[in-house]
Amino acid sequence: MKKFHQKGVRMFIAALLVGTMPTWAAEPAGEPSSASASPTTSGPVSELEQLKQMLFEQQRQINELRRQLAGQSKSSEDVTASEAAAPAEFKNTATVASTTPIVPAAVAAAPLASVLAIVPQAPAGAAAGPSIADVNKRVDGLIRGLAGFRFSGDFRYRFDLQDRSSNGTAAALQNVRNRYRLRFNIDKDLFNKDGDGTPLARAHIQLSTAPYNNELTNDTDFNGIGTKAPFSLAEAYVDVLPIKGLTLRVGRTAEAFADNRQFIWDDDLRLNGFQESYRRTAKNGLFVEFRAGQYILTNPNVQVVPAGSPYLNAGYSLGQRINASDLLDQGVLVGGNLGKKWRTDFKFAYFTLTDANQIQLASTAAGQGLVTNAVLGATISSNLGATGNATTTSGGAIYSAGGFDVLHYGWNLNYTGSMIKGHNFPFALFMQGTHNTSASTQNNGYMLGASWGQAARLGDVQFQYAYFFKPANAFVSQFTDDDVGTGTGVNIKDHTLRVNFGITRWLAWENRLFIQHGISRNDPANAFFVPLQQGYNTTFRYQSHLAFTF
Repeated sequence: MKKFHQKGVRMFIAALLVGTMPTWAAEPAGEPSSASASPTTSGPVSELEQLKQMLFEQQRQINELRRQLAGQSKSSEDVTASEAAAPAEFKNTATVASTTPIVPAAVAAAPLASVLAIVPQAPAGAAAGPSIADVNKRVDGLIRGLAGFRFSGDFRYRFDLQDRSSNGTAAALQNVRNRYRLRFNIDKDLFNKDGDGTPLARAHIQLSTAPYNNELTNDTDFNGIGTKAPFSLAEAYVDVLPIKGLTLRVGRTAEAFADNRQFIWDDDLRLNGFQESYRRTAKNGLFVEFRAGQYILTNPNVQVVPAGSPYLNAGYSLGQRINASDLLDQGVLVGGNLGKKWRTDFKFAYFTLTDANQIQLASTAAGQGLVTNAVLGATISSNLGATGNATTTSGGAIYSAGGFDVLHYGWNLNYTGSMIKGHNFPFALFMQGTHNTSASTQNNGYMLGASWGQAARLGDVQFQYAYFFKPANAFVSQFTDDDVGTGTGVNIKDHTLRVNFGITRWLAWENRLFIQHGISRNDPANAFFVPLQQGYNTTFRYQSHLAFTF
C-alpha cells in the first residue's frame, strides 16, 4: 500500500512538472542561470537549485517538441527572443512554478511515459542529462520536503449491534449504535547519515478521536445531540536506532507483543514507558528477535496510607508506602521461510504486573480518579472500565489471583497465496496460549484461528474464524480486547467469524460476528466473584464497518 502511494505521488509530481511547466523555466541559450552566475554562491548547489537546472534544460527540449508537433517553422533566433521575453521574476530560481501550461493540449493529454519517450535526446558529445533514477531521487526529495514530515491516517465508520435475551443470571442486552474513528499520523526521520537511508532516530505521533474514560477504544458514538467529540494524543514516541537491528523506544506506544489478534492485548491500548528490540536475520530468511517493554502504569505519590484512604480497599495497610504499578514484558520471536511461499514463526514471552490491585481499584467507584485523573488534570465522569477478572469480594478491588505473572506463547503459519480468478488468496493459521503462574485456578487461556484471502483491492474477499477461551484469572481484563468480550474482558469463550471485502486499495468493508458464552460462576467459599457469571444467555455482537486509509 505504502509503495503504491509513493509511486502515485511520484507520478503526479512528475506529470505536474512536465505538463504545467511555467515559462520561467526557459532561459536564453548560452546564458547561465541566476544560481550559477551568482558571484556569492559557494560550495555545492542546493538540491532544489540542481532540480531547477535540470528542469530548465528539459524545458528547452519540450519547447522544441512543441514546435515540431505544431508544425512551427520559426527560426532559432525568434525562439530565443521569445524565451528571453519571459518576465524577469520567472527567471529567479527562488520563484515557485506558475500554473500556466506551456505544452500543447495533445501532448499534455498523452501519458507521461509517452511524452518522455519522444523528448529529443541531447546531441552526441553533449553532457549526459539526469537519469530517471536521478529524477526519482529528486522527486522523492520534494515529497519529503515539508521539513521531512510524512502524513497518513485512516477513518472508520462502524455499525455495532449487541444483543442478548434476559434470564435469571443476566438482564437483557440490546444496544444498536453507529460509531466512527479518525486517526492522523505524523512521522519524521531524524539525523540521517549522508549516503545512508537509515536514520539514527524516528519520531511518531498519532492523534485520534477517543472518549477519555475508556482506554480500550478510539471509537466515538453517534450520540450527544450536537456536542463535539474529543480529539487526543493516542501515540507519541521516539525510536533510536544506534546500530543495525537494534531499536530503542520511549513514549506512549502499543504493548511490545501486541499483534491485533484480540487475545491478550486490545488493539487500541497504548501504554507509557520504554521498549527495546533487537533482530538478526540470516540470508535464508531465518530470524530471531528479542523484545522487551517496561511500562509505568501509575504514579500514586502516596508515602503513607492515611485512615480512610481508598487504597485500604486494595489490600494496602495504614502507614504503608504505595509503589507505582508497572508492567514488564520480555520475550523472543523466532521464525523463517519454509520454501518460497510458506513462512512460520514462534513467540515465547513472560510478563509481570506489579501492584496489580491498583488497576482493579481504579475500576471501582471508591478508586475513581486515583490513577486516571493525573493525566487529564480533571475529574472524568466514570471509573476505569472493562472489568471481568475474579475478585475476592463482589465488585471488590482485590483480584482473586495472587498476581499476574503470565507466560504467553504463540505460533503462526503463513502462505503468501495463490491466484483464483485474478485475485490472490493468502492463508494463515495461528494460535496463542497463556498460563498465569500466580493463580491456581482459571489461569490458562488460549485462542486458535485461521484466515483465507485478503481485502486489498476491488473484488478481493477474506474469511476468518477464531475461537477464544479467556478464563477469569488468565490475564488483566482491563487491558484485553473489548470487542471479543461484550460486558466483560475475560471469563468468556467466544466464536468470532469475519468476512471482509476489498473495494479499493484505500477502502475495505469488514464484517465481524461474535458469539459469546461465560465460563465460571461465583464461588464464595473460595473468595471468587466475577462481574458476569456463566449461565447468561448467548450474547451476539455484530460489527460492520468501512475502513478508509489515506
